[in-house]
Amino acid sequence: MDKTGISLYIMGKKDKASLANEFGGKLGKAIVTGYCIKFKTLQDIDLKVLEEVINYGFEVL
Repeated sequence: MDKTGISLYIMGKKDKASLANEFGGKLGKAIVTGYCIKFKTLQDIDLKVLEEVINYGFEVL
């Protein structure tokens, strides 16, 4: 992936692999590593799944 695009960090989960395991295959054209989701444009990902990811991140608050 080049240096343009969007990076979304979901912090707070103790297991760094949980984000990739839970959502990696469902998001679309995104790279999921540790606490980070990287994608070029919103059109590249499933927005409903992105909403799930954000809610998942709020579970730790």
